[in-house]
Parts: sequence; structure tokens; C-alpha cells
Amino acid sequence: MPDTDMGDESPKEGEVPVFTPATRIAELNDIDRSVATLLSAASDAIAILSNTPTSEKHEAALRNATCARAAFSTAAENYFSTLSSIEVRLRRQVYALEEAELIRPGDEKDARRGRAPGGDNNVVRVGGGPLDPSWLNARASDKVGVGMKKELLAQAREWVERHGKDTV
Repeated sequence: MPDTDMGDESPKEGEVPVFTPATRIAELNDIDRSVATLLSAASDAIAILSNTPTSEKHEAALRNATCARAAFSTAAENYFSTLSSIEVRLRRQVYALEEAELIRPGDEKDARRGRAPGGDNNVVRVGGGPLDPSWLNARASDKVGVGMKKELLAQAREWVERHGKDTV
């Protein structure tokens, strides 16, 4: 009997997955939860390095140097794997914004400003790289802002004309 699991929403082979705004928001919520995990891993690593246990877990890790080293390695590994996962998922969100034409696509200069594969050696940083909010804002289209500015100027002009005639 064929498997007819209705809960499986993964695309079949050859199908292109369709991402809805709800899917993107769910992905952002997952990223948000991952940031909490990232901060927890950083806290664990710092607590182990500072040699001041804040919980029973940290106290057990600090019983001897070997345990402390292993606990720190685990916390650091968790931190960096979570950080990498967050970065990949945020890049995916940026690409989705580019595909939706909400921000302009980057160029080679933008790619060089980001983190180079294999490390950050010889990378010149200007700003925070491709995930820096100011970098994203610089690439964003300002159609809405321009439209609102025109609308506000028209309203201001009408107000001045209306009130300017009353005082003359």
C-alpha cells in the first residue's frame, strides 16, 4: 500500500517548493528561537571560562580541567554551529527579499564585503556585511517613501494655500 501521509508537505522530486509569506514568517520565528539558543551557548562558554559556576551543570563541568575543556568545546561547537545556521537562514531570507524585488540584488562588491568561505582573512569590512541593517536599507527600494513624501507635500501645499488666503 502506498504511503499517503497528508502531513508531509515536502516537495516531491522535480517540484519547486513554494514559499508563502506565512512560511517566511515561520522561518523568521525559527531564527528568533535559534538566537536564544546562540545566546545560551555563549553564556555557557563564558560561565565555564570565568570559572564561576552559575548552575549545577556548570559546577559539574568545572570539577576538573578535562571536564571543563570538554564542556567548553561542546558549548563553543554549539555556538558556532547555531551561528552558522542562523547566517544561512538569514541569507535565504535576503535572497527571498531580492526575488520579491523588495531589495535590490547585491553585486560582487557586496559579496566581497561579506564573510569569505574559509575564514575572514584579508576581508575588508565596510559596515556589517550583507546582513547589516544599514546595508539592507541601502539596497531597499524607496517607492513607498517617495509616494508618501509627494502626498504630504501636496497636503502641506493645500493647507498653506487655504490658511494663507485667510490671513491676507
